[in-house]
Amino acid sequence: MKIEIGGGTLVQPGWVNLDPTHGQGEWRKMAQDIPWPAMNNSVQAIRASHVMEHIPSGAPRIDVMNEAHRVLAPDGIFEIIVPFMVGTWHAIADPTHVSFWCTESFHYFDGLFAANADYGIKLWETLELEIVHGWEGHWKGRPR
Repeated sequence: MKIEIGGGTLVQPGWVNLDPTHGQGEWRKMAQDIPWPAMNNSVQAIRASHVMEHIPSGAPRIDVMNEAHRVLAPDGIFEIIVPFMVGTWHAIADPTHVSFWCTESFHYFDGLFAANADYGIKLWETLELEIVHGWEGHWKGRPR
């Protein structure tokens, strides 16, 4: 199984759409409405392209990352593409963006940054992290 988070009408064949409008059956929900209808360690890939910035910071963001961690197979990959807070207006201009991302945002999830508190974050291994087009963050990770 492969999950597209918030794919709208652009979901590729072979992917399940976790989307409050275009999802089918029990997949018609917001990503932060957990648990997802998938078994532990049963998902091969998860993709979230330009959707994570629409999920509020704090507990909802952590819930989505932890739920993805739960359902991904040990060798499964989570791919996230978000507008980064660097050099352009892309991250802040859209009035529906409710969380903002930068390279360091991912380091809370891979353990390179540690808060002086326990946020309940399940740790990830970052496989790729780059800035594309000068403003778009591309991250791929897998559960530790």
